[in-house]
Formats: sequence, C-alpha cells, structure tokens
Amino acid sequence: MTQKPARTARQPADAATAFEDLRREISLQRTAIEGLTSAKDKLPDYSPTLRDMETRLGQLEKYVESINERPSMQLTPLTIATEMHEGLMTYRADDRKILVEACDTLARTLGRVEGMIKQKRSNDEQDWWVTWAATGGLLFGTFLTLIGVAVWS
Repeated sequence: MTQKPARTARQPADAATAFEDLRREISLQRTAIEGLTSAKDKLPDYSPTLRDMETRLGQLEKYVESINERPSMQLTPLTIATEMHEGLMTYRADDRKILVEACDTLARTLGRVEGMIKQKRSNDEQDWWVTWAATGGLLFGTFLTLIGVAVWS
C-alpha cells in the first residue's frame, strides 16, 4: 500500500516556474511588511493621553487610599454586630430600669387608690353607724319620755 502525495496546489512543471512563484510570494510578503511599517508610522501618538490617564489614576488611588483609612472602613461585620449587641444591651438595661420604675410608681398609685376606696368605705360605714345611733338615740329618748310622762301623770 503506497500512498500518493495529495495535490494541495498546482505543482510546478519545472524549477523555473517554481522559483518564479517563490519570488512572487516573497514580493507579496515584503509589500505586506512595508505596508504594516508605513501604517505604524501613521498611528497617532497617544503618549500625552496615556500620561493624563496615569495622572488621573494616581489621584484616584490616593482618594481610594484616603477612603480606606477612614475608621468606618476598618469595621468588619463582626465588629459592627458586636457594637450593635452592646448598644442593645445598654438600651435594654435602660428600658428595664424605666419599666421597674413605672411598675413601682403604678403600685404606689394603686395603693393610694385602694386607701382612698377603703377610706370612703369607712366613711360610709361611719355614716351608717352614726345614722343608726342617732335613730336609736331618738327612739330611746322617745321611749324614756313616754315612760316619764306616764309615771308623772
């Protein structure tokens, strides 16, 4: 099994044709390289623009560094959570103190109200006893008067 070489392009018939094709290809390559060189010479000079961009980037870096140096940027989520927890505990203690004071004040006020109610009851009771005592005294006085009139008459 022998393989024949595949024909990729037309094969030259003789050496002179092959050298002529080679000369044309090299000439094309040379022209392409010269065209690239002249195109490179026609490119604009971006050096001033790049220097300006470098200056601006330097200023931005300084600004970002100044932001990073601020205390709030040094905080981590853990430190923020810890500070929030401590603050909440402080406020909860204050709230607890206020609630205890409010409960004590309410208890004292309710005690005074209960005292007033008891005093009113005792005043009513005293009025009841005075009314009955006066009625009893009047009836007893009337009875004694009737006995005295019956005895002296």
